[in-house]
Amino acid sequence: MIKKIHYYLLLTALLLVQGVFAQNKTVSGTVKDDTGTPLPGVNVVEKGTSNGTSTDFDGNYSINVSNSATLVFSSLGFATKEIVVSGQSTINTSLEEDSEQLGEVVVTALGIKREAKAIGYAMTEVQGEELARINVVNPVQSLQGKSPGVSIGSSDGGLFGNSKIQIRGVSTLNSSNNQPIFVIDGVILENATSNASADWNASSNDYGNILKNLNPDDYKSVSILKGAAATALYGSRGINGVVLITTKDGSGTRGLGVSIKQSVGFDIAYRSPALQNEYGPGALAGYIDYGDQDGSGQYYAYDSGQFNYNSDGVPSLRNHGWDWMSFGPKFDGRLIEDYDGNMVPYEAQKNNMLDAYSTGVNTNTSVALSGGNEKGNFYLSDSYTDRTGILPNNSFKRNSLLFRGSYKLAPWLRASASISFTDSNSHNPRNDISQSFFDGTFGRMYNTEKYSQQQYWQASHGGVPNANYGDDYADVPNKGLWFAYENNNNYNKETVVRPIVTLAADVTDWLTITAEGNLNHYTTEYEAKNLGSGFANEGGYYELRHNKDVSKTGKLTFAFNRDISEELSANLILGGEIWTQEKSYTRGWTDGGLIVPGRFYLGNSLRTQRGDGGVSDTKQLNSAYFLGSLAYKEQLFLDVTGRNDWSSALVYTDGTGNNSYFYPSVSGSWLFSEVTGTSNWFTFGKIRASWAQVGSDTSPYTINKGYGQGSIDNGGNFIYTNTVNTTLVDRSIKPERKDSYEIGADVRFFNNRLGVDVAYYDETISEQIGNVPLPSESGYNNLLTNIGTLTNSGVELTVMGTPVKTNNFSWNSTFNYWNNTTKIDEVHPDFGEYKSLGGSISYGNFRVGSVAFEGGEYGVLYSDSAPKKFESSDPNHPNNGKNQLIWVDSRRGAYFERSGEAEEVGKVQPDFEGSWNNEFNIGDFNMSVLLDARFGGHMASYSSRYGTAYGFTESSLYGRDPEHGGVTWTSGYDDVQGTQFSDGIIPDGVFAEGQTVTAPNGSTVDVGGMTYQEAYEAGHVEPTHASYYHYRLNSWGNGVINDDWFAEVKYIALRNISLGYNLPKMAAEKLGARSVYLGINARNVAYLYNSLPNDINPESFRGTTSSDSFRERSFSPYLASYTFSIAIDF
Repeated sequence: MIKKIHYYLLLTALLLVQGVFAQNKTVSGTVKDDTGTPLPGVNVVEKGTSNGTSTDFDGNYSINVSNSATLVFSSLGFATKEIVVSGQSTINTSLEEDSEQLGEVVVTALGIKREAKAIGYAMTEVQGEELARINVVNPVQSLQGKSPGVSIGSSDGGLFGNSKIQIRGVSTLNSSNNQPIFVIDGVILENATSNASADWNASSNDYGNILKNLNPDDYKSVSILKGAAATALYGSRGINGVVLITTKDGSGTRGLGVSIKQSVGFDIAYRSPALQNEYGPGALAGYIDYGDQDGSGQYYAYDSGQFNYNSDGVPSLRNHGWDWMSFGPKFDGRLIEDYDGNMVPYEAQKNNMLDAYSTGVNTNTSVALSGGNEKGNFYLSDSYTDRTGILPNNSFKRNSLLFRGSYKLAPWLRASASISFTDSNSHNPRNDISQSFFDGTFGRMYNTEKYSQQQYWQASHGGVPNANYGDDYADVPNKGLWFAYENNNNYNKETVVRPIVTLAADVTDWLTITAEGNLNHYTTEYEAKNLGSGFANEGGYYELRHNKDVSKTGKLTFAFNRDISEELSANLILGGEIWTQEKSYTRGWTDGGLIVPGRFYLGNSLRTQRGDGGVSDTKQLNSAYFLGSLAYKEQLFLDVTGRNDWSSALVYTDGTGNNSYFYPSVSGSWLFSEVTGTSNWFTFGKIRASWAQVGSDTSPYTINKGYGQGSIDNGGNFIYTNTVNTTLVDRSIKPERKDSYEIGADVRFFNNRLGVDVAYYDETISEQIGNVPLPSESGYNNLLTNIGTLTNSGVELTVMGTPVKTNNFSWNSTFNYWNNTTKIDEVHPDFGEYKSLGGSISYGNFRVGSVAFEGGEYGVLYSDSAPKKFESSDPNHPNNGKNQLIWVDSRRGAYFERSGEAEEVGKVQPDFEGSWNNEFNIGDFNMSVLLDARFGGHMASYSSRYGTAYGFTESSLYGRDPEHGGVTWTSGYDDVQGTQFSDGIIPDGVFAEGQTVTAPNGSTVDVGGMTYQEAYEAGHVEPTHASYYHYRLNSWGNGVINDDWFAEVKYIALRNISLGYNLPKMAAEKLGARSVYLGINARNVAYLYNSLPNDINPESFRGTTSSDSFRERSFSPYLASYTFSIAIDF
């Protein structure tokens, strides 16, 4: 079917450009600047005609002209040059910069192309070729470090998982709704993210979203619209910002061109977090119940050097009840019985975490045809991507087709059409294995290369080895994990069809009417095939789910363009739009296992198969908008916009509701350099300012609550029930509204060798929509209403420079800095002290949650597990304010007491972020190096916390021997009288008032108010054993906030290195090509600085929502990607 579509599109494209070769001569060449750097986008026109083309990314062009023609080369910012053809077939030339023509054309809201100098707000445009070379599935990741004010974060969904993108902070207290929209050729795509819990779900189960179905090779440019003034024309859906993708369309091409691109890439897990390799399996001091015994048959409970022995008296890992901890004897190389019964040296498997991962391989093949003449143009591409992940059975395949064409039906009438078709298959989102190396599943002696082999995790009967069945290797840890990787298959097949049709009529020379219709048809088919792991594969599961998301848009615009006088020009666009969306799903699954193992269909359910389905999220937006622009002397520019939306999501069932909302914007810029003039050192100066107001509604059916459906399991026969919704809706609920102010400046010096762009913005987002808790006696749990107001403010700075510029070498450098502060101005009083945003303050694996309270920052982190502070009844006590300790007599140690009260411990938001990009051009070679950085905000690390509690991380080495700061002492307790220990820690804290201890001499002593050091020096206590200290400090039940796992995030990343080579033109022509480009790209190369303990990946935030981006759990090792590519143009 795909091949047929491909042939049909190709035939259509060729018909559109018939007659394209009717010229007399083909002239080709390369256009460069005065330093020898290729210039993309240069207009090459046959003088006196409409025949023209433009240079590609590498400065190459080709045009059919008459032998006596004159070619005109022009580009904004450069002086125009004319060259007579005179029979030449190759014309290479260079253009000189012209400060009088400084400027560039950028794509703004609604796809309108405008000169950058006329824009009154900050935006960033990135060329598509630059992003395509980065070679990632999700386009969000390719934008990292490209624009100030844009923060990027990835989930751990592997090849195709979601990525968080946040532009200028958060816009709503609804933490799952802070993502910008993506607009591709005018079609809006939702950028939804996964909400998988970082606290309880070790597997991200993240299949990504529709964005992974976009083909980067088709990008012409990507514009990031940040402020409300930039996005106001998109209405309520643009409140969080807009990423505007424009695809290639063949415009400017003359003749037929063919482009072929091939890339091969490798994903390599090159480093794991810091795990200790000095100590093997064993229990906490005081808990040791194995090994040698004294004369009375008692184990040496405090001797961490004890081994577990098998029945033959041989040290063994088998049946070791404490191998989930690593506080045992030091590795010394002696022989010990492994899990499979063989003898192995007692030493760490230093790379066992990395051994769980293989090298991911990806290939991408892309073929594109483009062409045109004075009447039309077209672009047709076909791309196939095939990727395998770094874990078993993790893969992604995508086939993309795109056709775009336009044609002049008459001198006053133009038609354009495009259709894209994408089919992708995501196989097994990464259920990451790394958690197993921190939570005690796999110890430091676990041989991953060995035990990941099938003979150890699959018995002869087909299931997981089990001692109850007499299977071999039943003692090997967590066999089911490898069984699941190999035998459980989850597929997410997606299809996206996106047709667009546009008709534009030039009614007069000053009025153009344009009609457009587009459709985005997005379907997913999810299939889960899980093989039973019991005896003879007993159990198993099958699920089949279909989702459909269809949105339709119709637009009609009237564009007026008049020069009022020689000095004043005006433009006006009036438009109307209707957008509808409908989502639906059907789902069926088996229950109780499968009748016949390994046969995956619903009728094979052991119990009655189950299912559900429905239509959801049906919504319509009707909109009317305008954009008015004035330009005076090409130095003063003013834009005024307005849009009104009528949203079905804010209409009650009786037809009432505050569903109409209007939002205006005003922006302007002044090129003051046109007044002051320029000089040798001052080249260009512009100041800009804007104000805008944008509204936002809510999701469909939020204010119209229906019945819920539940079920009761009656022995496999399900009784279905209906439940009344427990959320009450405020009938006077209002749309959310953002008021935004922005000022900025763009100045350039020394003939563009140095430039500075700075922006300051302040936004107020009011009438936030959310749920407020209600008393249970009201019969409802929540009230949906307007709940508060927040503000964003920040500074964005870009410094651009060309430190070196010669005839054959140039060095261009761009530095970006940005910060954002989001504060809560108002919160509904019924929330009490604070509104919870994400996480849990008093429960779970972290006991840390993000909150919002009036007067505070967004995402302040609270916990009830900060160490309690000692407060004596004597206000002058010297130890007041120090951490308070609890003594445990039975373990002869102390631990820090939790405060038990919610208090501030950190924050989600960073203090600032930045990036630094350097581009070098040396002859036909080019190279770029990108660094980016983040300073501030906190991370709560599951891996570090529990890896330290159980003795697996490097931080757990503290105090375990004198080399790691351990205190040495001789015990005075009766059962270990005279025994010397060297694993002591003196906790830095104070005993609570009234705290008593049993001293080594057997007496009971009140140590209340004493520091541990003071009590130790007085002989009342001995040092706490390091293993007990680490466990209590970080355990689920007693752990407190501490530097082992809760720390401020600071990093500098070497994000990207790319190296390219343009084959000399003569060499390319010998191959029959116009140009040949060879490239190497390295991504996520290294971290030059990382502040986190145990070398935890500083970007491994598990959540992709704004309020949840502070928790790490089960993130993969450090992963670098290397791509080798070749691009050939004919």
